[in-house]
Amino acid sequence: MILALTPCPCLDRILHLEGRLEPHALHRVRLVEEVPGGKGLNLVRAVRRLGGEALALAPLGGYLGERVLALAQEEGLPLLPLPGRAGRACQILWDGEGATEVYEPCPPWALEGLPPLDEGVKVVAGSLPPGLSPEALLEAFRPQAVDSAALFPAALQARVGLIKPNREELRRLAPGEPLEAALRLHRAHGTALLVSLGGEGALYVGEEGVYRAKGPLRWGNPVGSGDTLLGVFLWQRVLGKPLEEALALGVAAATANVGRGGGRIAPQEVATLLQEVEVRKL
Repeated sequence: MILALTPCPCLDRILHLEGRLEPHALHRVRLVEEVPGGKGLNLVRAVRRLGGEALALAPLGGYLGERVLALAQEEGLPLLPLPGRAGRACQILWDGEGATEVYEPCPPWALEGLPPLDEGVKVVAGSLPPGLSPEALLEAFRPQAVDSAALFPAALQARVGLIKPNREELRRLAPGEPLEAALRLHRAHGTALLVSLGGEGALYVGEEGVYRAKGPLRWGNPVGSGDTLLGVFLWQRVLGKPLEEALALGVAAATANVGRGGGRIAPQEVATLLQEVEVRKL
């Protein structure tokens, strides 16, 4: 079981524009989608769509929180609401060529209602509410994996088992090429790194070795692809699958997410893409 805590959940409103996005111009929308969002919710959605067990946890007070919970229930997305007035609207503008994301600020949350969880692989994913200490969150939840730029420094110091930065987040932690930077961080802290590299696939650095995986290039809405990669990778490792297989399926699922967004992957498409994923031990 994957347990994914999202301290700052979103009501994702995906606006499909009629034409290309231009600054300071009027735009018309041909389609609006409302989706329960936030990194942990995307992660859980992807795992569930492939048949895995996963549960999202998020503070969901106020109108936006109620709307996120209602949409999750309609979708069949397992979501445990926590007390606290959290939740924000996130606008994703898609013009057929790329996504422009506009996020409202996250309301404060003070860890109230966080239940004791002794089983499952715990993940913290997404932004932190203002005033919430990274150290306090790590101490209260004790995750095995972290996908949050605000938490990465504290997670490394706490020697959390795995972090999943993207290329830019890794560069902020350690300058240099992704492989060199990830190796330095792993040697210094003992934490494994799963680095999402966009169209170049993913990199894994840990005690098991160094692996590089790459799938076919795709074009479309990429929001949630990194969340999908992490969730499917962890789920496969929980099942006892070899690291190479877990990484390959994670990359295939992340690739399938491109064009769909939010972890809304199709199992058959993932299976097809898996045949095109190459994993190499470096």
